[in-house]
Amino acid sequence: MRLAPLWGYLGLAFVLIVLVAVPPLAGDRYITTVCISIVLFFILGAIFDFMLGYLGIINFGMAGFLAAGAYASGLLYHHFGISPWAGLLAGGVAALVLGLIAGAMTLRLRGIYIGLTTFFIAELLRFSISSSREITRGSLGLSTPNFPEILGYKFVRSDPLGYYFLLLALAVVIYMVLFGIVRSNAGLLFKATRDDQLATSVLGFDVELIKLLNFGVASFCIGVVGAFYGNYIGILVPSNQEFGIPRTIEILTIAYVGGRGTLWGSLLGAFTLVGIQEILRTADEWRLVIYGIFLIFVLILFPRGLAGGVQSAAFWLQNQFVGRLQRVPNGTTSPASTDSGPDGPAQGN
Repeated sequence: MRLAPLWGYLGLAFVLIVLVAVPPLAGDRYITTVCISIVLFFILGAIFDFMLGYLGIINFGMAGFLAAGAYASGLLYHHFGISPWAGLLAGGVAALVLGLIAGAMTLRLRGIYIGLTTFFIAELLRFSISSSREITRGSLGLSTPNFPEILGYKFVRSDPLGYYFLLLALAVVIYMVLFGIVRSNAGLLFKATRDDQLATSVLGFDVELIKLLNFGVASFCIGVVGAFYGNYIGILVPSNQEFGIPRTIEILTIAYVGGRGTLWGSLLGAFTLVGIQEILRTADEWRLVIYGIFLIFVLILFPRGLAGGVQSAAFWLQNQFVGRLQRVPNGTTSPASTDSGPDGPAQGN
């Protein structure tokens, strides 16, 4: 019996129901804003995990790709009046181009060297945006519009519920795309390349093409999220806090705390870290100290992340449940425990 995967799907379904129901039922702008942060960091963490957990690509330029999507959408509206709806696609394409360039530059690199290269590319983009004031308005800020009304539904920043459901829909679509890829043959190639590039290439697979595919998919998804984010916040400024290494560290932390190589672990990481940040708002200058101690505690207690802890608990419960089903009152095992089925003898895990 394989109960753990079933519990995983039921858990995701329950969380999705909670995310859909809580903001409208609460009717509170603050709760909606917090939920937006959770969903936003969840999907960014999942994209980061798609690169790191499945192919071993360390992308320290996540915030730069986010900026590429945000500014692509914002500039198209500012200079040409192109709708933010088309800007979502444009943001994805802009980040895709940046990702393919970064991917081509790092094809023969590994580990931290890929991370440093992507970081330099992202910083180059951020400084270019900051210096091109006549085009991007630089530090003066580039105003972005609300999404136009669609199907009678309006998007206003004073009531971000519309933005929340749009982000939730984007997150579900992106997650399903990433999940489908990692469960396909492409996902198996990602893992094989991550574990042994030489063996994968000897078997006749193009390792460089595999890396570019991963870079391209992840970059496009980041760009779409960036285009949404740019229109959500209303004004774009190429600051270090917004599109620099601090933002990347937030995304990286959520992926690591949630659990690498799972995708869904980033949801646990986002819930936990955003929740802790909100709880500690009243701690003033001690907030970051407590936050840091908490992160260290989580990483020590759960080396495989929160997702690893949940999986271990699920398999333990499965073993307990299956073990009880296979016992009979006289202490012997039931016939079902020794009979062979289509997959061989019944197992407890």
